[in-house]
Amino acid sequence: MNIFSVFLIPHYFFYINADVSLKESITEDFKVFSDGYKLKPFAKMDFSTFSSVLIKCKELRTLYYYRISKKTKKIHMGRFLELILPSYEGVHLGTQIIGKGFYIEHGSSTYIHAERIGDYCWINQNVTIGDSGRGIPTIGDNVKIHTGAVVIGHIKIGNNVVIGANATVVKDVPDNCVVVPEHSYICKRNGIKCNIKL
Repeated sequence: MNIFSVFLIPHYFFYINADVSLKESITEDFKVFSDGYKLKPFAKMDFSTFSSVLIKCKELRTLYYYRISKKTKKIHMGRFLELILPSYEGVHLGTQIIGKGFYIEHGSSTYIHAERIGDYCWINQNVTIGDSGRGIPTIGDNVKIHTGAVVIGHIKIGNNVVIGANATVVKDVPDNCVVVPEHSYICKRNGIKCNIKL
């Protein structure tokens, strides 16, 4: 344990005093981040493991503070904890319900505003999930949303869905699907318009 870890005792206090469902969600978040960052194998959620993962995983800090603030909104405890160890400004969360084991990889410029996100979802950088002016998405369990994807509107993304890099999704996606954008193509060559698929 390094010296800085001592300052994380208030963070750990909220974890060990959380209700059962919140504690389970936080524990699963820490497991997937520990695995995603290729840290030492996650054995148990003791103070040493808690502080080590929280220090190294900046996107996790944003998620942790968000979860704590949702449970303690009257005193905004997440904001207080950020004074000790800042959250990551690249991730913007505005989702009412986020399932356990949520993972954000390289979260720069990532905007997440959904009705609900299910369990064990994975989101990459530069992803936008949000409002089209007609509502916001609901996302199922075990969904992966890759770099640059846009998921907007009052739509439902089913379970076990993969949304490929740079895909734009504005309609419902059933369970067990893979969504990809159209192929890139050359639209001009030597100053002359063309349509050559790559």
